[in-house]
Amino acid sequence: MMTVKDLFQLSVTKNFSVVAGENGLNKIISSVGILDFEYSNGIEPVRETAFSPHSLVLSSLLFAFQKPELLIETIRELIKLKVSALAYKPVIFRELPDEVLHFANEQDFPILRFGGDEYFEEIIFEVMNSIKSRENDLFLQNMMRCLIEDEVSELQLQSFLQQMNKPFEKYVFAANIRMMQSENPQWMDPFLQFQSFLKSGIVCTYKNSILIILTDKSERLQFAKLLNEWMNLYGIPTDELTIGYGQVHQTHTELHLAVREAYYARIMANIETKPVCHYADLASERLLIELYRKDAQFASRYVKEYLGPLLTEKIDKDLLQTAVTFVLKKGNVKEVADAHYCHPNTIRYRMAKIRQLIEPFGNEFVFYENLSTAVKLYLLHKLIEQTSLE
Repeated sequence: MMTVKDLFQLSVTKNFSVVAGENGLNKIISSVGILDFEYSNGIEPVRETAFSPHSLVLSSLLFAFQKPELLIETIRELIKLKVSALAYKPVIFRELPDEVLHFANEQDFPILRFGGDEYFEEIIFEVMNSIKSRENDLFLQNMMRCLIEDEVSELQLQSFLQQMNKPFEKYVFAANIRMMQSENPQWMDPFLQFQSFLKSGIVCTYKNSILIILTDKSERLQFAKLLNEWMNLYGIPTDELTIGYGQVHQTHTELHLAVREAYYARIMANIETKPVCHYADLASERLLIELYRKDAQFASRYVKEYLGPLLTEKIDKDLLQTAVTFVLKKGNVKEVADAHYCHPNTIRYRMAKIRQLIEPFGNEFVFYENLSTAVKLYLLHKLIEQTSLE
């Protein structure tokens, strides 16, 4: 989905300036039209011309030469036609009359001025290419959401592969990549360039992360090594990335499994603050992932019931954080103490208190097993809910 504001990210329109209607910059652009020489008779042809709703209209304003009174009427008609914005080339009018700007501001109708000698054809070409690219990205994001979150039938999978219209090979490999700490989506741009040489695969964005899907004739392809070579080729630093890898699957029947595994492997890497996680290396975590996928409400309810005493505002938050670190450090008291900058005895005291609060009668082994399950579900839910808001 492209908006008027997004025009300033394109090379051909980056020097445009907003002269009116700044409050309307979030309007959608789905097409581009021209209002120019052929409309030199005035406003009547505009009424007869069906500019598409949500379009960007380009004009040199020749139709209003020596007739500035036509400008407000033109804008009024464009608004009726649900045009999103007007961009004019400052050849007839360098500055628009104040009353025109005032009217456009009242209507939140964006009027943009060309930055230089941009050609209409170049603007149309680049804007339409951007719209097409964004529509394709949206299609891929929706499809990835379906593959990851829904139960996909074989018919749906075949339909997706047909729509992609690519020479997919027998085996599929998938990776999900996310920057550890970055709200700027531009970090993903270098990865999108992989698509230029990835003829039998897909690169797309998904919830502020990158999904890379590659197919190959051999199931022995060293995908992780290949991906690292690509990142080195494009000068992408890996020290701030978290990467999840799915297992090898057959493309035409198990593509959804490869994508889903890569996504959840990356989630687990985030939880455990590791740079890389392979789904194949997960053990009981797979059961927790499937439990959460199939019944997130039940999983959330279980966490609240078991960890309830630690989640209440009346309890010291250090207890919850200690429980989380204790599970992530696999019960190593010294490492937990180092992470919390305290003495190991402090951790032992907190863990005894945690055990008294949530499971006072179980033995130590059962307590750790139950705590580990609840904490991992808690972190899984927290991270997925957080990414759902992005």
